[in-house]
Amino acid sequence: MKNVLMRKIMTREKVKPIKKKRKLSEEHKEKLRDRLAKMREKKKPAEYKNIAKSVLALPDDDTYSFKNVKEWIKENKLQVSALGQQARSTSTESKEKRKVSNLADSKKAYIRYCEHYLKHGDWIGIFSGASEEHKVVPRCVAMAYYPDGTPKRSVGVFYPDINAVWSKGMDESEFPHLRDDFYSSKDLGDRIAITDKQFTFDT
Repeated sequence: MKNVLMRKIMTREKVKPIKKKRKLSEEHKEKLRDRLAKMREKKKPAEYKNIAKSVLALPDDDTYSFKNVKEWIKENKLQVSALGQQARSTSTESKEKRKVSNLADSKKAYIRYCEHYLKHGDWIGIFSGASEEHKVVPRCVAMAYYPDGTPKRSVGVFYPDINAVWSKGMDESEFPHLRDDFYSSKDLGDRIAITDKQFTFDT
């Protein structure tokens, strides 16, 4: 029986030639920089069609600016991801897994609140901030009234007509100027609230 010698065929890969870098003069580099700058100027700014105009109008240093709320969403998504990994870990006890899972669901809900705000301009959550560290004070945007014309108030809500947050123990008698001026049927002007029914002293 003849011994067949198997030769290993070696294939050499084609070596790509190394491209020599062009040496650009400072004048040429400056021209390229100017060209790039002009191209950037022509580029249209990003259009945020799904973001409320009231949100886009806020400066970047405002607490509820588009820039800040985007960072809150980013931070909470990272936390949700980390909590998910912790919940799936085999070393985590079942009781702790439920706790972590509930916290992740809470973070997801907060992300939805942030996204709702960016789209509609209304903050619907009780807390705000990257870690929900700020308590939100609701603001009244449309007054409601009792049949005698007395405003309806809720504790913890900011009312622009008195420029204060309504608290327990407060009374309308503390604001007599509002009875004589703001709630008067005379000279109400544009201060009438948009409600289903308007009340005056004559009704």
